[in-house]
Amino acid sequence: MNSMQIASPLSRKAVLVSVNISQWTARKLDKRVTDKVNREHHASNDAGRYNKLLIAGEHLAELTNMVSKARALHYKMTRPWADEGPRILPNVLFAKFSDEFRTLKREFADAADKFAAAYPGFIEERKEALNGLFNASDYPSAKEIRSKFNLDLTILPFPDADDFRSELDEDTVEEIRAQLKATTSGVVSGAMAHTAQQIIDTVGHMAKKLAEYVPSGGKGEKAEGVFRDSLVENVRELAELLPAFNLTGDPRLAEITKRIQSELCGEDAADLRENDEARETVQKSAEEIVEAVSGLFA
Repeated sequence: MNSMQIASPLSRKAVLVSVNISQWTARKLDKRVTDKVNREHHASNDAGRYNKLLIAGEHLAELTNMVSKARALHYKMTRPWADEGPRILPNVLFAKFSDEFRTLKREFADAADKFAAAYPGFIEERKEALNGLFNASDYPSAKEIRSKFNLDLTILPFPDADDFRSELDEDTVEEIRAQLKATTSGVVSGAMAHTAQQIIDTVGHMAKKLAEYVPSGGKGEKAEGVFRDSLVENVRELAELLPAFNLTGDPRLAEITKRIQSELCGEDAADLRENDEARETVQKSAEEIVEAVSGLFA
């Protein structure tokens, strides 16, 4: 029996994390109405579908917003591992990610409890709006509805094929070793390319907005191309996360990170609106950084 260990550099630097979300959509296909409409218009059976909204959308808005925040947090602080499923979370971000997710999970649970308590009233309210389309059997029971909402994490160790054993011959084992190493290398390259593209998108957006901005000329004239405070905040947030995503310790990315921190994060948005010289300097630096990072890890 052959045995081998294939150590991935990421196995010491990161874990894999999945966000698991379940949420009642409050939508139901009405087959009776669908068939009726298709028949009346002499259409095929699959020409259209009529989906009923069982609860007013406003009652699910808070929960839907929290789901969006959870997904945004996940994508912001992780990098792709496969096309779908778990994503790479650097160990240095684990505590921050866990704390922020734990807060979201608690708020989501509170909102789900509140929704479940008010649920019977929401059904009664919807009877009038649906009128002849209302069907009590479309609705989960009041006892069941709370279980339709869940927000949680799955954390897995980063795979490194540790303690791989096989009855295969040595040549086959070596081929497997090479394939596993190539897969890991590809994932790392993809994650670094993802980071480079995020820099291009975020810093490039800053350069574009600063170039388009025309300050007010006074006498009640409004500024053109107005940008929000988030323009600078997003770049600062990116600069904070970049060291964690330099998974290979690449000196080029380290240098880009330093430039973003020193050249783009020193001025507040208000300063950039009011100070032409500062705005032009930051804009030029942003353009240069985008040019420098273009092509990295492609």
